[in-house]
Amino acid sequence: MARLLSPILLSLLLKDVLAQTAGCGKNATKAVIGNIGAVNITSSKMTRSFYLNLPPDYDPNTPHAAVFGFHGSGVNGLLFEADTRLSDPQFATDKILVYPNGLNDVWATGVDAAGATPLDWDLTFIQDLLDNLRENYCIDDQRIYATGISNGGGFVNRIACSPSLGANFAAFAPVSGAYTGYEQNSTGNSTCDPFKLPTPILSIHGGNDTTVPYNGRNSSINSTDIIATPPIEYWLQGWIDRNDCTNQTETTNGTVHHFTWTCAGVESAMEHYKVDNMGHYWPSTTPTFSQVSAGAPPTPIDGNTLIIAFFDRFTKNVTGTATSPSSTQSGGPSTTSGGTTTSAAGSGTGAAGRIDISLANVGLAVMISIFGGLGFVMV
Repeated sequence: MARLLSPILLSLLLKDVLAQTAGCGKNATKAVIGNIGAVNITSSKMTRSFYLNLPPDYDPNTPHAAVFGFHGSGVNGLLFEADTRLSDPQFATDKILVYPNGLNDVWATGVDAAGATPLDWDLTFIQDLLDNLRENYCIDDQRIYATGISNGGGFVNRIACSPSLGANFAAFAPVSGAYTGYEQNSTGNSTCDPFKLPTPILSIHGGNDTTVPYNGRNSSINSTDIIATPPIEYWLQGWIDRNDCTNQTETTNGTVHHFTWTCAGVESAMEHYKVDNMGHYWPSTTPTFSQVSAGAPPTPIDGNTLIIAFFDRFTKNVTGTATSPSSTQSGGPSTTSGGTTTSAAGSGTGAAGRIDISLANVGLAVMISIFGGLGFVMV
């Protein structure tokens, strides 16, 4: 008589099966294996686009984690990828990187303004994009994550606050986020309804950010109307309350302040880095386009390393691992629906191929000019 599987072994087998998506077993186009490929889908009766990067050793029979990267306003997903280098194998390893494009290079803020994209359009687009990925690629459904900068960081926060769309993601990491609609007495905090408790969040913000100031900004500057943003401490407190966080710890090393919280019993389910002398650009210990255009040196922390390490601690239906909190590098502190079309954005494999793609398309001088001309104002 055949032996029955133990409940533990059966649950592990079922977990592996349930984590796989319909795209497992399907061969992916070579255009996006080790390269950045442009993909179009239909969402809300519109053509929407994103850039996709599959790891060089992509196996269509092995579920892969997926990381979404959301650009700031005024740039698109390809420029965000070129600036952050998140697709570099030293960071991405076996992960699928997804870089969606906002309409007119801007993500919906959820705040009414003339010509603004309705929030529902962008939330629906990301759900349609997820459905497309699951249908065509081998995704580990338990390990989908989201990061973004400025306006894109604010949109990551909107996803985390959505009980339906947020249910697709295991953890979030906004950088220099423009959390519009979450100021005191606004409706953002009262309508934020995350999928799970706690919702893992790592955030990074510069104390010298003059575009999205750490202490917040009013709705006008020098009589010019702008969209207000809350003080970062106020925004953090909203998530501390929602996540039932206690036991705040702070470790300071030079200009870097690293905060952690135990949330709903999960150690370091929330982390925050304040870098005193960092402006409005991606944190990296090696120069980036946005740093160069701002005339700023590399930062004492490496955002990619911290974010990926944080993501690796969480899966969608598990609150977290016992792994110690992420630690900084290079001087930072350490702590106790529709049809699809695909085209290649370039050729080459690995980090060198990825950088060559970006530089071949627009050139180093043009890249810096784009970021500098925009002031890299990603709000």
